[in-house]
Amino acid sequence: MSEPTQPNDQSGNNPGPWNSGQPGQPAPGQQQPGQQGPYQGGQAYPGAQGNYNYPASGDSSAQGGYAYPGSPYGQMTPAEEPPRPKQVNQAFWLLIASAVVGLISLPFSISYMNSPEYLEYMETITRDLGLEVDSQSLSDAVATNTISSVVGGILGAAVSVGLALLVRAGFNWARILLTIFAVLSLVGLLGLFVTGPVVGVLTLVSLVATIVAVILLFMKPSSEYFTRKKAYRQAKKFGGYQA
Repeated sequence: MSEPTQPNDQSGNNPGPWNSGQPGQPAPGQQQPGQQGPYQGGQAYPGAQGNYNYPASGDSSAQGGYAYPGSPYGQMTPAEEPPRPKQVNQAFWLLIASAVVGLISLPFSISYMNSPEYLEYMETITRDLGLEVDSQSLSDAVATNTISSVVGGILGAAVSVGLALLVRAGFNWARILLTIFAVLSLVGLLGLFVTGPVVGVLTLVSLVATIVAVILLFMKPSSEYFTRKKAYRQAKKFGGYQA
């Protein structure tokens, strides 16, 4: 005698241990149409570390640029050229004045070197050295000293003007070079009046102007200007922005 077979449900829900749910109810693990999962709609995915929230589709608030906290690029500002303090301007004009005074002294120096007083001075120096006094040698010495004085005066004025322009532009290395130049000029005080009293006075005025300019360039406003000017030039190399 055969056992009766279980009738099949035409709806597709077969009764039995493998489908023990009620008719019309989804099986475990399935979801009803239109129902969102736990990880949709901006809710946290259960069990995920860090509790990441995934925005729901169509959420426009999540679109656009991303912000990175602590990024230095979000704090960059356009570089601004620092204003030049009055001490730097004053030092610039003192250096120009020093160069002008040096050029003014050249005609007086040439005139004195071709005078009888200078010729007598050269004779005395030659005898003190134990050398024979010769008119031709003295003439050659005077000519050599005259050329050296002219060339030295022109070069000194050119260096003074060049350093003045570089210092005014905010180059710190020019300030250091100018300081060395001023210190070496102090050696000229030993023979200040060799080329005549007028040239000696003019040389002294030129040297004082240079020393005062150096002092002005090392004052606090000037030092801050050189520091900020260096930072400004570095910022210009990298797109004109600074932190």
